[in-house]
Amino acid sequence: MANDSEIHDRLSRVEEIIEQLDADECDLDEGTALHEEGQELLTEVREVLDGGSGEVVELE
Repeated sequence: MANDSEIHDRLSRVEEIIEQLDADECDLDEGTALHEEGQELLTEVREVLDGGSGEVVELE
C-alpha cells in the first residue's frame, strides 16, 4: 500500500466501496452513489500522483 496518507486513505475507502458493491446489499441509488464516490476518489489519487506529491517507496 502507498506510504502517502492522502493516497492510502482514498484507496482504503475505494476498497470499502468495492466490498459493499460486491456484497450486492445496496439498492440502485446507493450503488450509483458509491460508484460515483469511488470514481471521485480515484480521480483525486491520480491528481496526487500526477502532481508529484505522492511518495514512491520500494517494496521488498
